[in-house]
Amino acid sequence: MAGFSVNADYFLFDDGSAQLISPPYIGEGGLFFQDNALKILESYFSVPDNIPHFKIGAILIDPGHGGKDPGAVGEYTLNGKKYRCVEKDVVLDCSTKIYRKLKEKYPDKAIMMTRTGDTYPSLEDRVEMANNISLKQDEAIIYVSVHANSSFSKTAKGYEVWYLSQDYRRNLVDESDIETKEILPILNNMMEEEFTMESILIAKFILDGLTEQVGDLSPSRGLKEENWFVVRNARMPSVLIELGFVSNEEEGRLLNSEDYLQKCADGIYNGVVKFIDYFEHSRGFTSIE
Repeated sequence: MAGFSVNADYFLFDDGSAQLISPPYIGEGGLFFQDNALKILESYFSVPDNIPHFKIGAILIDPGHGGKDPGAVGEYTLNGKKYRCVEKDVVLDCSTKIYRKLKEKYPDKAIMMTRTGDTYPSLEDRVEMANNISLKQDEAIIYVSVHANSSFSKTAKGYEVWYLSQDYRRNLVDESDIETKEILPILNNMMEEEFTMESILIAKFILDGLTEQVGDLSPSRGLKEENWFVVRNARMPSVLIELGFVSNEEEGRLLNSEDYLQKCADGIYNGVVKFIDYFEHSRGFTSIE
């Protein structure tokens, strides 16, 4: 896609780049482009339709909490014995299952986790890791944070997927990379819109995947918006998943079950795969260089 305005001397493309042109103008009979503008458009859109413009080069899976931070903790009784359901353990187990499946599916992509054991990377550490992952020019990255929920209400249960509020704005474009400073706010807004759209798509595909795998075992609480630290500071499409409520006895038992966690992992994996397939066959979205 190329954006332009009458009498403006540049094109804005959906990969975040800009090209100076002789301004289009309105004359007798309609809108007119001058020769160099047409040549730039022809050159830019000369990529065959069957060749993806971008691909997902990296996926960062972020199991929440860890180490000194257990996250939410719940208790349940099974066969007369009390057990604890600890968020940091549940989400690490689920994330590891997702990681292994993605590594097998995509040997050419960088599949990473913010922690692989009972350690405590801070929120800042997690975001810094995400934002510093090296990508090629035609690659993009997605961030998937995995958590479990808790509530004062013991009846609250279900899974949900969060993405960054659509009205939240970040500084996504590096000013040093832009020659024409006047277009910086425009490029930043374009990139934010792209990331928001892709985050919503990832969230929807993951929610659908969970619903398909979990079935009637736990209810879907739907898609939700919030300015969580990791999703608002990660300069990429990102989502935060709540697998269920450790504070609910029934759901606590499920979340401590290997079979149920595998269903959750399979659902999230299927959602990520569906998004990647969509992304890589639709020429992708704005990338950050």
